[in-house]
Order: sequence, then C-alpha cells, then structure tokens
Amino acid sequence: MTQANRAEYLLVDPTTEPVVAPFDGAPRLASLAGTRLGIIDDSKRNADVLLEELIEVLRTRYEISEVQWHRKPSASRPADPAEMARLAESCDAVIVGVGD
Repeated sequence: MTQANRAEYLLVDPTTEPVVAPFDGAPRLASLAGTRLGIIDDSKRNADVLLEELIEVLRTRYEISEVQWHRKPSASRPADPAEMARLAESCDAVIVGVGD
C-alpha cells in the first residue's frame, strides 16, 4: 500500500459515565392511618381500574381518611400545575398511576 492510498482513522470511545441528578425524595410518612391521599390518573387504559383497587386496599389496611382524584386529560400531557398545587396543599401523600 502506498502512502497515497493509506487512510488514517481516529478511534473514539463513545462510552461515558452516567450523569445522575441528585434526588432526595419526599420525607416518608410515619403512618398511613388517617392520611389524605391524592391520586393522579394518567388516563391510560386500566389506570383507573388499578388505582381503584389500590385505594380499596389502602382504605381497608391503612385506614386512609380521604381520597382526592385527578385524571389527566391525556397520558402524553403534563398534569395541570394548579391541580398539582391543590393536591400538594390538601393531601399528605400522592400516588401517580400508569395504565396499560
């Protein structure tokens, strides 16, 4: 092979280290007894069925005092910020349910 026909290649390592954003999460409740629970239904098929079953279990086992339900208009759209603020203000905990 002559110098004119020789190609040079630069090998690049495409791997990187994962970037993990810090997340502390919400403080855990000492107990679920008597808590006010918020539910966010993502509007996918069967999300409501799953969430209704979950609520029944939580009411029976942990004596949840109140449930506030919010159904998103579409799974691909974010929840209404005003509704999220209302749930954050009036609930002790919130569960987001995903269907399918």
